[in-house]
Amino acid sequence: MKSNVFYLMALLGLFIILLSFSGCTHQHGHLPAKRVILIGIDGVGVQDLQQAMTPNLDSIIGIGALSLTTRGVMPTVSGPNWSSHLLGAGPEQHGITSNGWTVDNHSVKPTITDKNGYFPSVFNLIKEQMPASKTAMFYDWDALINYYNPAYIDKLEYSGNYIQTFEMATSWIIENNPAFTFLYIGEPDEMGHEHQWHSPEYIESIEKVDQALGNFFLALKKNGLFEETHFIIVTDHGGVGYGHGGLSMDEIEIPWIISGPGVIRNKIIEQPNNVFNTASTIAYLFSLDQPVGWIGKPVYGAFISEKEFAGENINSYVPQPFFSIRSGLYTEYQIVELSIGDPSTEIRFETNGNPPTQLSNLYKSPIYLQRKNAIVLRDLKMVSKSRLSKLDFRVVLDIEELELKYGPSEKYYGKGISTLSDLIVGSNDFKDGEWLGFEGDNLEAELGFEKIQDINKIALGCLNLPGSWIFLPKQIGVFASVDGRKYIEIGRKEKSEIYTHAITGRNEIEIPLTRSKAKYLKIIAQNEGVCPNGHPGEGKKAWLFIDEIILENN
Repeated sequence: MKSNVFYLMALLGLFIILLSFSGCTHQHGHLPAKRVILIGIDGVGVQDLQQAMTPNLDSIIGIGALSLTTRGVMPTVSGPNWSSHLLGAGPEQHGITSNGWTVDNHSVKPTITDKNGYFPSVFNLIKEQMPASKTAMFYDWDALINYYNPAYIDKLEYSGNYIQTFEMATSWIIENNPAFTFLYIGEPDEMGHEHQWHSPEYIESIEKVDQALGNFFLALKKNGLFEETHFIIVTDHGGVGYGHGGLSMDEIEIPWIISGPGVIRNKIIEQPNNVFNTASTIAYLFSLDQPVGWIGKPVYGAFISEKEFAGENINSYVPQPFFSIRSGLYTEYQIVELSIGDPSTEIRFETNGNPPTQLSNLYKSPIYLQRKNAIVLRDLKMVSKSRLSKLDFRVVLDIEELELKYGPSEKYYGKGISTLSDLIVGSNDFKDGEWLGFEGDNLEAELGFEKIQDINKIALGCLNLPGSWIFLPKQIGVFASVDGRKYIEIGRKEKSEIYTHAITGRNEIEIPLTRSKAKYLKIIAQNEGVCPNGHPGEGKKAWLFIDEIILENN
């Protein structure tokens, strides 16, 4: 009897062991990678990747997979995001909340640390679970080394620019064949801060990095190190204007690229992704166990062996089409040309704001835009489609004279009074330089025109950020005159109407009009006055932020 029981227990034990191994096989589902090279290019948004001419990045996408909806962590600045890429967690876990973080100077305590006080990184995992393997990091931003324990990195090399970074990395990789190398390139971020995101200078910087990337790939190919390498190419955030750190999708949403053995080819990763999944994906490639403090998951949809996820990714990458002008306000009609990166790709468009289909208008020649149009584009190539491009175009009246009864605060002065008529709308960031801020005061603006105008629509761009003590107007009144002396009220909007459809961030408040002819206008937007009861700033002066006075006669 004991013999039979022992036999059954032995079978059960064997069954449990087999199940355990089966689970490990399902978890990894591939042979461990020979080498992984992580290339970080700072400050590249989704729009910017698609706008720049990047044949070498495109070649990696062609043999790999691309996510166009990867999200960065908050805040959308470099330190928290680059650390998250290699630490498998967000700021809430690793505690890196700013660029100035150091192991000896921080406010948020990491949930777990190694013996030196660092949150465990990919470098830790590789050296602890693959002790014979080499690791390396080449970088041109000095703060970056503060986020990872250098004791687990065999080769650390700081350089003055991205050219030197690629040169030093190339020779060392060829000589040492490391398991894992991290290259950091800061050039696009620097150009964004200096010339603005999406500017020609900024786009050119991405293209120059792509050229250097091509030389790097060529050297690896010549030395037999390209084909069996997994490349992961990532960034940390996009940008708006001269900066980043805000809540716009241009800053939050970034591209994420992977290629190598076992990776699906020329496909878009449709599943949600986040920067802290990068570390988990590297651990997955090397078949490493990740620390309990990591929250990241491998990007399963990128791997052929993960059929449940990879099978959902059927669309190939088609570059997004672009317009020759930007969305915004104009005082004249415009002729718009559309970019076509691939001559074999057709562009379909709609001028009613609806998503285009294969039956929509085919772009053959420039489009003449009048009054107000929302043009939406999509490249179509076989069954794959690009991301939508949208142009919001409005023709508005040119404000020739503008005076304010109360000046804005010196802290939020924008470009001066012209900020209200420069045809540039602000973002949700009140510090972006496109807003006038009034502390406790009303906006009382007097406008003049060369001749009597038919004015059918008036709107104010206003910011609603109660957490920053910024409130919408509690009342807006519009008064018209043909002689500059006698004014008649032609429009009013009360607080209840203003807040009916209010959203957090920028609001465009339209004031219904009863009369439309005027040579002079007065617009009064009443400040909330003080922060309301129950607000953290209760009783203190409230802020009113205005970015644009918008007048239309159509």
